[in-house]
Amino acid sequence: MFWIMIVVSLLSVLGLSTASKPFDALVIHRPHVDVIAEHNGNITLLSGINGNISILPGANETGSVYFDGEDLLYLIKLVVSLPPVWEEHSPFGYVGEFHSGDRVNIQLKATDPEGTKITYNLIGGELPPGIKLDPVSGILKGLAPNTEDLFTFTIRATDAHGKQADNVFKMLIRGANKCDSNPCTHEGQCHEGNGSYTCRCAHPYGGRTCNLDCRSNSLGVRQSLRWIPDAQMTAHKSNGNSYAYSGRRDGGSWHGVDRDSWLQVDLGNVTRVYGTVMQYAGSRSYTSSYYLQYSTDGDNFHNYTVAGQLTQFSAGASTYTRPLPEPIDARFVRFHPIGWYSSYGPYMRVDVLGCHYYTL
Repeated sequence: MFWIMIVVSLLSVLGLSTASKPFDALVIHRPHVDVIAEHNGNITLLSGINGNISILPGANETGSVYFDGEDLLYLIKLVVSLPPVWEEHSPFGYVGEFHSGDRVNIQLKATDPEGTKITYNLIGGELPPGIKLDPVSGILKGLAPNTEDLFTFTIRATDAHGKQADNVFKMLIRGANKCDSNPCTHEGQCHEGNGSYTCRCAHPYGGRTCNLDCRSNSLGVRQSLRWIPDAQMTAHKSNGNSYAYSGRRDGGSWHGVDRDSWLQVDLGNVTRVYGTVMQYAGSRSYTSSYYLQYSTDGDNFHNYTVAGQLTQFSAGASTYTRPLPEPIDARFVRFHPIGWYSSYGPYMRVDVLGCHYYTL
């Protein structure tokens, strides 16, 4: 007790107060307390058995504890600080798919477990031309460039403690949306895919942009068009030296023998057929009626029927267009003669009407 009284007296002389605390809890209230050892001296803080020595920076940890000019509390925060955590944009790391000219505004987001602010920086790869990263907000913005490419880049998120987290992103840029210009006419529906588009045409239109009326569009058998090569016209039981390719509309004529004869057109690929044309070659050189067979593979042929009944098509003394009551998908079309001038064999000059399937 004697030594405690001496320490208290000395503290009083130094202007330090113990307030009214008991002597087993010494508290000094001063704006600043400097404890300075002599040169080469030591300051030793030693707790008692099972005791603690606590350094409290003040309410809400707003103060600092310095050692040799370094803030010990800040160093501790650096040690225990966790790196930022990225929010996932997609399972594959995509931040989006855009067409040329699209406006890009994407929020990249990383959070710091300690709640400090995050800064964002590009550290690898390249952003699409015209797209910029705001380092404070983490927003990618700009206009998608006129290109077709996949851009891969790495963004680094850094918190106030200098902890970092990197994330790799991908941005897919496609060319301008080809359907934006409404290329499909006659109420056709435009569908884009794989850098191109298709027009799904409403009946009875077809062609690349639904610009053709398939009921009157020649598929190229006609002599003036000849998109169908001669080799793609064949016949069975021709009369004499009559050639199948002579049986084109506005051409010469193919001359058959009887009802077992037929004239066939290979359209080159499966095509939507809407009608046929039969043309007289002369006043006695004609086919007045016929039926059709069709096939998609050249091996399996089907009779053209409506409601299960074989359909016969008639022709007059000139050029007769016969729309099909129900369009068919066919590559091969056969004309089977039924009626003709009795003392002559069947003569044919034909055409096939329809529309090819197109993909741009």
